[in-house]
Amino acid sequence: MVFPILIPSKGRPKSKLFDQLKSEGVGFSLIVEPQDVESYSAHSSHILPLDKDDGGLAYSRNFALDYARRQGFSWFWMLDDDISKFYRTISRRNMPIAAGECLSASERLFKDNASVAQAALEYQQFSWSQNKSLAINGYCDVAVCINVKRTKGLHYRQQVELKEDRDFTLQCLSKGFLTVRTCHLSFSAPQNGSNDGGLFNVYKAGLERQAVDEMCRIWGPSICTPTVKKNGRRDVKINWRFFRAS
Repeated sequence: MVFPILIPSKGRPKSKLFDQLKSEGVGFSLIVEPQDVESYSAHSSHILPLDKDDGGLAYSRNFALDYARRQGFSWFWMLDDDISKFYRTISRRNMPIAAGECLSASERLFKDNASVAQAALEYQQFSWSQNKSLAINGYCDVAVCINVKRTKGLHYRQQVELKEDRDFTLQCLSKGFLTVRTCHLSFSAPQNGSNDGGLFNVYKAGLERQAVDEMCRIWGPSICTPTVKKNGRRDVKINWRFFRAS
């Protein structure tokens, strides 16, 4: 059994993820803007329309949180719409597996731990080299499972749009909860802002710099410092050990 799956989506009605979940008989709900409802109607029997168009990712993620709270979910998955495959690492090789198998196997690793507020699958480019099954207190991106009760009162902040996922994880940690990643269960997806739809235009507009500055302002230099990646992309370096030490 897989926890309820919510997928915020924009401009990607033909996602490979939708086809994979449907082919496996795994149920999911799509969260889409009013302008996109018609184009998505053939891809899911359960569409949740947002209240407005072009509200941004933090807005749609908060919609998902509020919906899960109203429905009384204990846990739910929030999946990005551009996930292309799921994997299990065996003998340092990533072997493609069914989405439902990957998600349910991951759930068994954390669902009974009363200290975990958020969990996630690992990026496939990192999973093959991991020597442990769980990574404690670090990033949770793209394929994220959220405990509804333990994240009560938290929300995704629009002022850090493009870094809202890292900010939400820091909020979980600052409340004294754990976050985990399932190191040998992973996903693949395109690099942020590299494919049409989703936040492509937001990345193209260069708004990531503003998000980095705001993250550093909110969390301070002990946790967040600005950095520049090899490709010239502005990013924020997060000191996850701050919470491990605590």
